[in-house]
Amino acid sequence: MKWMNLALGTVPFVAGCALMADNTPEAAEDGSRVYSIVTLYDGEVGSRARALAALDIDARNLCGADYTLLSEETRPIMNRIGEVTSSRLVWEIRCQPQPESAAR
Repeated sequence: MKWMNLALGTVPFVAGCALMADNTPEAAEDGSRVYSIVTLYDGEVGSRARALAALDIDARNLCGADYTLLSEETRPIMNRIGEVTSSRLVWEIRCQPQPESAAR
């Protein structure tokens, strides 16, 4: 029973933390990098907003510059009886080119 309490106690810390889905970028036709990044969130008030903020931070860190959001998809995660327990938020982003002075 102790392990169950420990596992349940860690859920709020996991919800809203961004997770990398694709560490290797795809190269677009113009040479820019395209990433797919993922985070989880639950039904708590503000959890989706925190998940979006975490994805924005991850996107900026990955690109080292601005990025363009190509797509956003929410995928529900359901339990055995079909209830949505949390959601997976998936972004596909394209890194914008860095200025020449930053590349040196």
